[in-house]
Amino acid sequence: MTRVLPLCLLLLAGCESSPYAVSNAIRFAYPSLGFAGTYTRQLTVDDVRQIVELARSNRTIIKPVQQIIVNKPGEAEVSSGPWETGKLGTTFEVRKESGRWIIVPGSINTGESIITS
Repeated sequence: MTRVLPLCLLLLAGCESSPYAVSNAIRFAYPSLGFAGTYTRQLTVDDVRQIVELARSNRTIIKPVQQIIVNKPGEAEVSSGPWETGKLGTTFEVRKESGRWIIVPGSINTGESIITS
């Protein structure tokens, strides 16, 4: 039993050291979403909810949202649609203005997905 506890603590510490980690609240609310980018840790549950709702409410965006990449504070790139090569997917950019996320005009692109490993 004394050996199990240090191993568990080491595993938990390893999870927290991920450079693209999001809060547990986001992970529980959106378990299937992927996150990346230098400023991912700054996202809140409300930020993610707003971004997902932008995609849901826009009929030109293929659903569901798959990944949010935050490389600048208050800006993100979003990928949505089926995560399969050959299927239609959408990418778009969002920006936070006055506490609300908006889709950057002209940034919505829909096309065939190409998944690389």
